[in-house]
Amino acid sequence: MVHTVKSKVAVNSQKSASQAKPERKPERKGSPFTWLIPLMLLLTTAMSLAVYYVYEDKINKEVIALQTQAQKTALEGKYKEATELLDAALVKRPEHQGVLLDREIAAEAQALDEQLNKARSSLKAQKITEAEKTLAALSKRLKSRSEPLFKPLKNDLSGSQVTLSVMKVKAELDKLATVPELADKLEEINKLKGKEAAELQKQIISKIVEVSLSQAAERLKTNDFNGASLAVEGGLAYATGDKRLLEQQERIVQEQAAFERAEAKRIELARQKAAEEDLVNRTAAVEVVNVYTVLDDYGDLRVTGQVKNVATKPISSVQIELSIYSLDGYLLGNGTIDVSPYVLERGESGEFSSVLYGAYTEGKAVVDNITWYVE
Repeated sequence: MVHTVKSKVAVNSQKSASQAKPERKPERKGSPFTWLIPLMLLLTTAMSLAVYYVYEDKINKEVIALQTQAQKTALEGKYKEATELLDAALVKRPEHQGVLLDREIAAEAQALDEQLNKARSSLKAQKITEAEKTLAALSKRLKSRSEPLFKPLKNDLSGSQVTLSVMKVKAELDKLATVPELADKLEEINKLKGKEAAELQKQIISKIVEVSLSQAAERLKTNDFNGASLAVEGGLAYATGDKRLLEQQERIVQEQAAFERAEAKRIELARQKAAEEDLVNRTAAVEVVNVYTVLDDYGDLRVTGQVKNVATKPISSVQIELSIYSLDGYLLGNGTIDVSPYVLERGESGEFSSVLYGAYTEGKAVVDNITWYVE
């Protein structure tokens, strides 16, 4: 029994051992999907990265192109257009520091350009004071800007400042009436450049010529030939070779020569006239206007008369020497009578009177001689 039991145990042990061994599955062949899917994922990722790179590269190139175009446009002084280009670039790359900096500078230039346009409008409207203040403020702000894009703005500012200077001088031009005043303004304008300054130079020189001619003509009216010559020479100092000034200079020489000839002749005539007047003053200075003789009730002959100074100078101490005759021609008496007033001015009349007592007859008075002193 014992043996039988052992046999059963052995059989059972074998069965248990056979059951404990795992069963082997049949081997499968390798599937292509095990490596294709990862490869496709890798390719998809690579393509996505490539597309993203291409897209980003395209955006970068567009931004750079816009930035480059904006810089070129700004250098041409088109600040508003440059700002718009940079805004377009910032839409594509909002955080691009270079574009942000360029945009800030371009915006500053645009703001200054707008102020300059305002100043230009003020100049056109003849608002000189307002324009001058705006241009002064612009000049102060631009001094601190050294970026190349501000160069066109600085050039435009310089041109507007020239225009301002020209307008200020023009406003004063009508008030200037002397060559020295005009010469000072000409010196100011000579420091400026540009077409407007050149035109104003011509205007000032033209006015210098007009003033010189006018001054010379005024001096010629009073025969101030030296003054007239100086006036013309003053004009020629700024308008060298001016035809009208040279003609006036020649005219002054001719008029001076003619005046000197006429003056010499006048002096000679004056001498002759003076001699004639002196002769008259010495020999015929007194004209007898009238002489009256009247016999009064007492038998006295009363003689009265009037004389006139016909000399060219005052005379004094006029005395009348006269004789009194009867109507039959007999001499009744004679004597010397003083004329009153003592001094007779040119053209003034004086009177004289005398009495011949005891004549008892009608008579007449005859002036024999007249004496006087020329003052």
